[in-house]
Amino acid sequence: MAWFKERITAILQRLRRAEPSTASRYVGAALIIAACSLARAQMSPAALPYLFFIPGLMLIGFWFGAGPSLLGCIMAVLIAQYFFIGPLGFDADWATWANSLSFGVVTFAMAVVCASLRRNLSAVEQLNETLEQQVQHRTGERDSLWNVSPDLICTLSENGQVLSVNPAWQVETGFTEEQLKTGTFYSFISPAQLANALRELNHKPIVELDTQSVRSDGQPLLLNWRIAGFEGRYFAVARDVTQYRERQQAFEQVSQQLQQSQKMEALGQLTGGLAHDFNNLLTVITGTQDMIEQRLAQGRHDELGRYLALARAATRKASTLTHRLLTFARQQPLASTTVDVVLLVDDMKELLARTLTPKIEFQLSPYPAPALCYCDAHQLENALLNLCINARDAMPQGGRLQVRVSKVTSGTAELEQLGLRTGEYIQVSVTDTGLGMPASIAERAFEPFFTTKPLGSGTGLGLSMVRDFARQAGGTAVIESVMGSGTTVSLLLPVHLEPAPSSVTPITHATLAARIDNRGSALVIEDEGAIRELVGEALQELGFEVIEVTHPADALHLIEQCQDLQLVVTDLVLPGGLTGDNIAQGVRALVPAVRVLFISGLIEAPASLTEQQPHSRLLPKPFTLGQFKACVEGMFGDQDAPLLLDQAKRR
Repeated sequence: MAWFKERITAILQRLRRAEPSTASRYVGAALIIAACSLARAQMSPAALPYLFFIPGLMLIGFWFGAGPSLLGCIMAVLIAQYFFIGPLGFDADWATWANSLSFGVVTFAMAVVCASLRRNLSAVEQLNETLEQQVQHRTGERDSLWNVSPDLICTLSENGQVLSVNPAWQVETGFTEEQLKTGTFYSFISPAQLANALRELNHKPIVELDTQSVRSDGQPLLLNWRIAGFEGRYFAVARDVTQYRERQQAFEQVSQQLQQSQKMEALGQLTGGLAHDFNNLLTVITGTQDMIEQRLAQGRHDELGRYLALARAATRKASTLTHRLLTFARQQPLASTTVDVVLLVDDMKELLARTLTPKIEFQLSPYPAPALCYCDAHQLENALLNLCINARDAMPQGGRLQVRVSKVTSGTAELEQLGLRTGEYIQVSVTDTGLGMPASIAERAFEPFFTTKPLGSGTGLGLSMVRDFARQAGGTAVIESVMGSGTTVSLLLPVHLEPAPSSVTPITHATLAARIDNRGSALVIEDEGAIRELVGEALQELGFEVIEVTHPADALHLIEQCQDLQLVVTDLVLPGGLTGDNIAQGVRALVPAVRVLFISGLIEAPASLTEQQPHSRLLPKPFTLGQFKACVEGMFGDQDAPLLLDQAKRR
């Protein structure tokens, strides 16, 4: 019986899907009417004339449509009127013909309804087939994604149990699906982390978190998870970001190396001009020494002051230049302080001028009043130097470079577009008269590693680092360029309202009173004999009994010989493996209240001197004896002063 039903169903489906031609439909309608007529002829004359015509016409409408139904209705009315109504023939009154006509109209309407039903059923079936195909297609796509995706995909039950995992889990972790379902899964995301993530889904549609674990072979595995809920289950996708994190760390390391490389590249470009400056300064110093020697031999002592002033001025310039070079070359984190941009630019004018070629005219237009900002002074110097070097490279045939300091107020449309907060900003602009650049290049000028210089001539990080520094300081950097007219790069830094730190005024001979009282002992540890001798004499003038030490290892043994030790003066870098920091700790272990003055030319010295060293100061080399005496007096003038790195901070 089941087989019979299946066969009938299959036959009906084939009939339903069959699409006969127009002629076949009309012929079929005529055959069905003929069959109905034969069936009716077998009945008694008293039977209903339309007994078999009604289902036949409905069948015609369902299978063949409205046109064949109309033909069938006409044939049925005529056949019934001729054979089965009254005597044989068309002899009938008008009432009988009216009844037959109404029968035909009603039956045709029923046939049309059946045709519409067939059409709707066909449309529904076609839609179902289309939907079924789409479902199969999408299911196939999802199965393909499930199988080929490199991401680790899994479904979880309402209580967090693993229901299924895709093949990537075994590829990436080395564990089978069965092992993951039996508990290994929770080595990649702990139950506590998973529970917290599922709770967060009550407040947000997707939860993201990172986990750290190991593969089956012991290799690290960093996963970035995204979890979402759907109809009582949870869908989780974990992406292996191990290589991404490693590459990111490598990129940051290379970026730092490139940054330092660019600093050294710029430093190398300064070498020629700096050598010229140093030769000039050395010439002044040696020349004044010769003149002093001659005037002493001639007894012309009244002219010595002029030569000493010349020598001191040259020494100060050399000291400033050395500090700027070391500051530029070193690596260091941001150390923000209050900086007067006007003074900083004015101090750098000689250095900036030396970076240019003789064909370039240098102009400095400072602001007429102090312009304070809160930033890292060394980074600001580097940024300004990089901008001047870029401007120089943009003018190979010469031109004019202008550095200008001004103030602008945010609130204008241009500054609002830059995302700056309302307030005053210091604008440091570097303008060249080079060829300029098109807008498409200017828009990308601040992108990391983007450069228009030939291969090997630049890293593409200069302007990027300049903008990053400005943003760290709360401002930004902008570029304006016109083809054929030059380029202007501007740093916008927020105005800082607090005053700049005041410098320590060195004690002069007029303010230093001669001391005849004994102020205790002072231990001087310095491997350079000339410096050790000068510092010792200065301390003796201040009233200290001085003990000079050449070798750091002997310092701790000599402490017991020092009567009333009050001060230790030590270099930071000493021979023999000990440092000034080590010496200070050893001395304080024996004399806790002793004061320590570090003297060093090491540019990284402030990083090693923290507030762990109370009653201490750092005096960077080179220094004058007046500055040295002022620093010592300052240490004894403030009995409870913590570590003061005034000189280092001013650098």
